[in-house]
Amino acid sequence: MSDMRTINGLSYVRMDSNDIGKCGVVSRGKKIYFPFFLMGACGDKDAVISWDGKREYIVAPKEMNYNWFKLIAIKLKSNPFFDYDWEGFKNNILKPNKEHLKTILNIDDEKVDRLLCDGYVFINNFDKNWDNEDEDIAEMEKKGMYYPNFKNFLEQPSSQLEY
Repeated sequence: MSDMRTINGLSYVRMDSNDIGKCGVVSRGKKIYFPFFLMGACGDKDAVISWDGKREYIVAPKEMNYNWFKLIAIKLKSNPFFDYDWEGFKNNILKPNKEHLKTILNIDDEKVDRLLCDGYVFINNFDKNWDNEDEDIAEMEKKGMYYPNFKNFLEQPSSQLEY
């Protein structure tokens, strides 16, 4: 089992400070390391885009709630030319907190499994809707097809998210 670290009551996989290609937490501090990569090179430490230390870190939350996921989405939107490692984020940050996610987001086992499987879709499309696709929202929702954004993920049945 991986070495774990608890911050603000949540658990994270501890990363080796020499492996800059992995998402996780370091030994000290209250931040999550969240590297960006050259497109198509997720997880490759030689493709990490280093900056000034601000872009590569996220403050560890007390709750992984809607607003925290919104902050993640803003971070991704502000770095559109870089890739991020969804698998590392899922396995090292979200998965160790599966029960917390169910409670704080008020979702069941099936929904949390969907989040862990397809969460990158909902986060990447966080504030998008059918208007972004030149579709009539009322018409699409009348057909029972909801845009795969985070709000719809939480509020609609997974089978009605169109992606």
